[in-house]
Amino acid sequence: MKKKLLLALSVFGMAMIPLHSADAILLKANDNEFANVGLDLSIWAQQNGKVTTNDHSSTNFSVDEARIYFSGQINPIVQFGANFDFADNTALPPDGSARAHGGMQYTLIKDAFINFKFMPQAQVMAGLFLDPWSRVALGGPFIVPLENYNPGIGEIDTDGGKLLGSTDILNSKPFISPTLPFTLGYDVGNGYRDAGIALWGDIGKDAMIKYYLMAGNGRYDYEAGQNGNSNLKYGFRIEFTPTMLGYKGEPGYGDPDTYLGKRNTLTFGFAYQQQKIDCSGTWLNATNESNICDGQTSSTTAKAYTFDVLWEQKFGDFVPNFQAAWLDQKDLGYATAGSSVAQPEAQGYYLQTQLLYDRYVGIGKPALVLRYEEDENKNYYANPNGSGFVDAKVSMTDIFFNYYIDGENANISLGAQIVSPNSDLKTATANGNNQLKNFTDWTLALNTSF
Repeated sequence: MKKKLLLALSVFGMAMIPLHSADAILLKANDNEFANVGLDLSIWAQQNGKVTTNDHSSTNFSVDEARIYFSGQINPIVQFGANFDFADNTALPPDGSARAHGGMQYTLIKDAFINFKFMPQAQVMAGLFLDPWSRVALGGPFIVPLENYNPGIGEIDTDGGKLLGSTDILNSKPFISPTLPFTLGYDVGNGYRDAGIALWGDIGKDAMIKYYLMAGNGRYDYEAGQNGNSNLKYGFRIEFTPTMLGYKGEPGYGDPDTYLGKRNTLTFGFAYQQQKIDCSGTWLNATNESNICDGQTSSTTAKAYTFDVLWEQKFGDFVPNFQAAWLDQKDLGYATAGSSVAQPEAQGYYLQTQLLYDRYVGIGKPALVLRYEEDENKNYYANPNGSGFVDAKVSMTDIFFNYYIDGENANISLGAQIVSPNSDLKTATANGNNQLKNFTDWTLALNTSF
């Protein structure tokens, strides 16, 4: 007992010591009982573009991520993990001349879970953890620094809502990102995670097949005032890697964005999840009821589909990486536009590629990244002029230069994101001589993981 107490005290004590290493601190009670403790940091400097025609560009510095993490096991079957993200206390509220910083606005528990590893083919995870739906959710934004889970869209929500005021097209209805799963975290700043339980594992040599089955609170959780009655979210994800062609699957719970040439892989993934929205029940929050059910009393079932692929292979000194995904979320409650009633839908796709030169140039290895994403919301925003719904579409083009000093443990990203609302959305947000416009954000991101 005394030994376990000393181990626990060491975990919290040593986590505060600013040591420098490519590996986490290993705290070991015996061969079967140990914990890893580490720190993730991401520091950003940004030149933010003008979101509206009468807006101002601004330069901001922020702590995008400051995380202490723990992982380990009590014995070979009982494993655990937890992440704690700390707030960027210098975050500024949007005021028309300075954008809110990209970091966390308050300190929260990002992950906290217990995993029972009965065998690689059958594991059970319970707690708060990454939602096993999309590769974006399982991988993390390592290749491209994604801002606030919604690249480019957060600014449109904030500045567009302020611009429109009482027109209500964006003022109280945030853009629904199709890359985010049905997670409770969508509302609490933890967009890729949900609280629940998952059965998962890999089957076959080199993880030819990996599967996930999950039940969780979901986005439309009753306790958060997002549902008339309590209904859980259910979903599954399955991945296939043609190991017979020499590729290796991805045996861990997550799906990394890149292996930096250390693994040749070709993985296809398909996922589905659903959650019933009961509009006939008693809502805890009238604003949420208005946004989701909009006065309707019929129940519906929100559904989400995604298909994605990752290919990475080393050719001599070069490592190309290619990713693509299609995402569709439909029957997301109800919306009204005059006498018209419809069910909102969020669709999207992205294409992403990185070319890594797997040799040191100076102190690191350089890589060029290109990413294109297009998201659309249908049957969600009523046109202010009374002519039905607006199909709001936003496209984002990213061009980044990455420099891996120590792989993902220490790297630098420099690049631009070009954000383009479609003409229908621009026209619908027109207010005098002010409306949404195309804008470009420049980002310098410094990342370390210890």
